[in-house]
Amino acid sequence: MILVKDVMTENPLHVHASDLVTKVRSIMRERGYRALPVLEHDRLIGIIARGDVLRITSSKTNLLVEGMMNRNVITITPEEDLFSCTRRMIKSGIRQLPVVDNNKLVGIISSTDVLSAFVKNGYRPVKKRIGEIMTTDVIYCEQEDELSRIWDKMCSSGFSGFPVLKKGKVIGMITRGDIIREGSVRLSKESGRSRVVPVKKVIKTPAITTTANSKIEDAARIMTENKIIRLPVTDKEGHLLGIVDVEDILRAYVG
Repeated sequence: MILVKDVMTENPLHVHASDLVTKVRSIMRERGYRALPVLEHDRLIGIIARGDVLRITSSKTNLLVEGMMNRNVITITPEEDLFSCTRRMIKSGIRQLPVVDNNKLVGIISSTDVLSAFVKNGYRPVKKRIGEIMTTDVIYCEQEDELSRIWDKMCSSGFSGFPVLKKGKVIGMITRGDIIREGSVRLSKESGRSRVVPVKKVIKTPAITTTANSKIEDAARIMTENKIIRLPVTDKEGHLLGIVDVEDILRAYVG
């Protein structure tokens, strides 16, 4: 049986309640973190999420982490098994869990860490085909859409990535991380001056996709090898049929 301690990242990067939110924002932009644990005297007291931090403009430099962090932190212990960990992630809708031992932060584990362990150790999902688990009501965008509009759609929908279409066919994915790294949306919001940048300037091609008839373990392998957390599902011609994300895949493993 694989335990959390076998998979977790030890001594994870963290911030303190007294840190400025602008410091956290810089870390998240530069390193791509979705959330960071918040410590006080080596004890975990909260977690701060990227979605909240990146809405803050540079003019609000006096905001502290303690004013934005979530104090109701869902944690896990090093001795719990990966199936318990997976179920807790799915139930809470959280992709990263701080690992705590005797009230001390000792690590962090993500949904991608868990999926990689399942793939590496040859675990078999309960369900078999992508078509059984995919979501068919997909939010997508077109290659000519403006980045600022897509950023707003991500914020309002809660999704951090959309398939990108050209003439009805999937040509790539656009993620919140892609938009952050490109930088024009942030500069526009901070300066108040609009900069029109189309999605096609940012996306990576060709698209990484799967099919409805593909085995779930094959899709899991594609995700882990490419370090991605969602896969558009297409037909043979490349038309969008649905999408699966890492949580969908993990549900198939734990039943």
